[in-house]
Amino acid sequence: MTKKDLRKRQEELEKQGKYDVDMNEEHRTFDALPIDGDFVYLPEKPSEKFRRAWLLTVVKIVGPLVTWFSSGARVKGRKNLRALKGKGAISVCNHVLTLDTLLVKNALGSFRVFNTGSYYLLKKGWAGRIFKAGGFLPVGTTFSDMKKLQDAIGTLTERGKIVNFYPEHALWPRYEKLRPFKQGAFHYAVKFGVPVLPLFIEFRETKLRKLFRMQKKVFIHILPAVSVPESGTQRERTRVLGEKVFAAMSEKGVLLYGRPIACAAAEQNAAPAEEKTFGRAESGANGAEEKAAPAEEKTFGRAESDAPPVAVRIGEELPESP
Repeated sequence: MTKKDLRKRQEELEKQGKYDVDMNEEHRTFDALPIDGDFVYLPEKPSEKFRRAWLLTVVKIVGPLVTWFSSGARVKGRKNLRALKGKGAISVCNHVLTLDTLLVKNALGSFRVFNTGSYYLLKKGWAGRIFKAGGFLPVGTTFSDMKKLQDAIGTLTERGKIVNFYPEHALWPRYEKLRPFKQGAFHYAVKFGVPVLPLFIEFRETKLRKLFRMQKKVFIHILPAVSVPESGTQRERTRVLGEKVFAAMSEKGVLLYGRPIACAAAEQNAAPAEEKTFGRAESGANGAEEKAAPAEEKTFGRAESDAPPVAVRIGEELPESP
């Protein structure tokens, strides 16, 4: 897809309000690795652990070189990562680069971060084994799939790992606006009582790159972690946490670009969290129960699916991990 085609496609999706649709709607699912049945999310076998060790060692060494040569990528705000003091967290990032998963690993640590993504990205054969060794957590479509994913996230965050989500869901290459967020990442942060670490990818045009007609330089900014609200129901805390993170990333974008970056739909509905109150969504609270839409119809900014992208219904608890 050429740059012209890409811009045209983005404009079409913007007009239709389809912010969570990929540029290419035809996903290659025919060679996806089945994740039902006996699929295990985390490496347990000695061969899997060995494969993970050598692969991530290579990623740690080569990864920064790849992203630097491809886009001049640099990381800003590592002090906010250090502020976690080794504790587990959920991270979220705008989904705007084909290599943004590698960029996130460079920023947060190749051994520490695990990335979530649609199940069909996990392929059969060596490709699937390499993806899994690199820390890929597939998001399935069944209750059983989501239960195993939830257990894996709980285990990882307890071990001090960071699980990364792309709450915009779809990849829009080099898109400089912030699209509506889905709730799955914030649901898990509330579920396991861990902070959310926002990451914001910026595209900056430098004099040198403009002179040589190169693509804009990439910066990934690690923002201060956002803590889970202490009061309210799980659904309310999920909503408010997502709004706070969206506001933080939006404000960072304004500082970097000098203009509002929230898409129109997101801007209308993702009001600053401090303007919203807890308690009103409680059944019978002051006789004014807030009607919360089902999870598959709710996002920060637009009525769409959330849970990364299916099956987790916000407010509907999965069985507790053993």
